[in-house]
Amino acid sequence: MSPIANAMIRVLLTGFAAFPGVENNPSAALMAALEKKRAHFDRLGIRLETRVLPVVYDGLAARLSELCVDTRPDAILHFGVAARRKCISIETRARNRVDPRAADAQGERPDLNVLSLDGAETIPVRIPAAEIAARIRDAGIAARISRDAGAYLCNATLYETLRTQKDRPAGFIHIPIPARADDASRPSFADIAAAAEIAIVAVAALTRGDFAGNRGTVIKFAMLTRPRDN
Repeated sequence: MSPIANAMIRVLLTGFAAFPGVENNPSAALMAALEKKRAHFDRLGIRLETRVLPVVYDGLAARLSELCVDTRPDAILHFGVAARRKCISIETRARNRVDPRAADAQGERPDLNVLSLDGAETIPVRIPAAEIAARIRDAGIAARISRDAGAYLCNATLYETLRTQKDRPAGFIHIPIPARADDASRPSFADIAAAAEIAIVAVAALTRGDFAGNRGTVIKFAMLTRPRDN
């Protein structure tokens, strides 16, 4: 996909519903919060398409395919919760692996420990993860890049998106459980929402072809699609 100049950029955003161990998924709440910002993003030339995905392996590929057909996104940004992490994590790759011991929200477990028998071992994201993490940190919010998206539905969703939507910028952001009012060890929900907004604007700029890196260099989407070492 070539950069899109002077056009409304449509960004598909997804969070996840509840799953074993996380009854109230903050990534679902994040989708609701971002939906309320629709008018704000429209003024920035960004059309948001927010969805909450079930934490279910069965039908994952079909769900993602249908979402892309229905929303026709120019870019895709998935969000999920990483309960043990204490900062925003911008994932840099998906791995062809899955934990067959971990049941999904329907109690089902994968039969294999890989997502695809003939798929690539890893697939790099198509967003400038390090630059986005730096911009979030510049806003005073703890953020870092991550090379491990886990072995559950988050990684599976990212892997399937990167495998099939090769002409679109696409990535994944893990968010922590939001801090309570008396907890300064992790971001608040307001911080998480602010970080998401920063990432969305950056991904839209990348899609438009005017994303500038830390040294002022414009980073083109085509640069992110070149083969590179994993």
